[in-house]
Amino acid sequence: MPLRSLPLLPTNTVLFLNQAQTVGPSIRQSASFHSTPLSLLLKIKSRSPQLSSTANRPIDSYTANNPRTPPSSSMSGTFAVYKPAGVSSATFMETVQRKMEADPEFINTNMTREERQKRKRRKLPKVKMGHGGTLDPAADGVLVLGVNEGTKRLGEYLDCSKTYEVIAHFGCSTTTYDAEGTVLDRHPTPHLTTEMIEQVLHHFRGEIQQIPPIYSALKIDGSKLYEYARNLESLPRNISPRPVTIHSLEIMGDVAYDHEYELPTNQATAEEKFQETVFRQAGLKELIKLGNKYAEMELSFLAQNGDSESLSSEPPCANTEQAQTVTPPDVVKSKEQPANASEPESDQPVTATTATTAVENLSTTDVAADHPIVAFRVTVSSGTYIRSLVHDIAIAMGARAHVVKLTRTRQGDWQVGKNTIAADDIEAKDLSEWAPKAKFYMKNGPLADYEQ
Repeated sequence: MPLRSLPLLPTNTVLFLNQAQTVGPSIRQSASFHSTPLSLLLKIKSRSPQLSSTANRPIDSYTANNPRTPPSSSMSGTFAVYKPAGVSSATFMETVQRKMEADPEFINTNMTREERQKRKRRKLPKVKMGHGGTLDPAADGVLVLGVNEGTKRLGEYLDCSKTYEVIAHFGCSTTTYDAEGTVLDRHPTPHLTTEMIEQVLHHFRGEIQQIPPIYSALKIDGSKLYEYARNLESLPRNISPRPVTIHSLEIMGDVAYDHEYELPTNQATAEEKFQETVFRQAGLKELIKLGNKYAEMELSFLAQNGDSESLSSEPPCANTEQAQTVTPPDVVKSKEQPANASEPESDQPVTATTATTAVENLSTTDVAADHPIVAFRVTVSSGTYIRSLVHDIAIAMGARAHVVKLTRTRQGDWQVGKNTIAADDIEAKDLSEWAPKAKFYMKNGPLADYEQ
């Protein structure tokens, strides 16, 4: 009987015996099979899955999915630091990462090979980290950091409420709505009183619609707004007002005229002013549809002091195929003025029709004039721009203001002076002095009481 026509038998042992009896010794098998004694083959038992000793053994989910990779022993969680003013959130976070590399417990041992190679190629820190909610470089305060698996929890800190303490300097508005920008409008403030501010603040509490500043990180068609602003490019489309909630808004103290702050001296160019006016006007028209009376008042002011025809049309540009630089018609006229022509001295806000393209300085008398500051404490929802809030409050009072100091004192359950790590500790002290506090909150959360 040919070997291939043999029936399938239950065990290999019987098959081997039948082959030896039927085919005979003339048919030689492979060396390994031929050298195996029949007495040994008879002792071989068939393997039954039901009799496996590991059938009822509990299997760890991580081991089952990663049989060759041991579970990561690196620390994971969230903690908060105090970011100082003058540095971006990303830069300060990298400072913390570099410091934490000295402790092996913080290094992420669960990264894939591709991720390790990518971080090595880009010279990134070995500690995986992210931050929940960006602070402006000029602002200071709470910055929540997520380490390793804790980065997946940062989303909840983007949606939580936040508390800020802000100082507004009245007298002028700027392109960035803070002291870093150039001057857009100037306005006297001898009429400013605490009672007047209280009356206006009532209309900015609760749910409101807010126009974001053009110098912000909001993206449109893949580019951030401040990139359009810095390049003086026209926006592909208008930015609609955003609904935000002002949970509380109060004055801290009285209107103060004795302070150390000075007004910015650099005057915005005509192109910058025109770009801000176009951007602002588009948002005001949307606010009017929602019944905002202050928006109607400001839009009427822009129509009286600006070039209404140029504002209602597309900004002209040098290249008709691709609009990039915003240049109002009156800018061309201002360039043709004599060299000794200067901007008229008046208390009215400067518009695109009266400004020149050259950067001018404010007079020493105007800078030294008594322009008060007002401190506010505000608790807001996610997505609220404090700079825009101060800008809008000042306009509602018939004045102009910008932010000179901004501190985030609370974000969710993280609070300054309670469960945050000071910037001085991170920058000046050894890792062993502040790492235990970070590990404690990463393990126990922000509501736990840390005892050093």
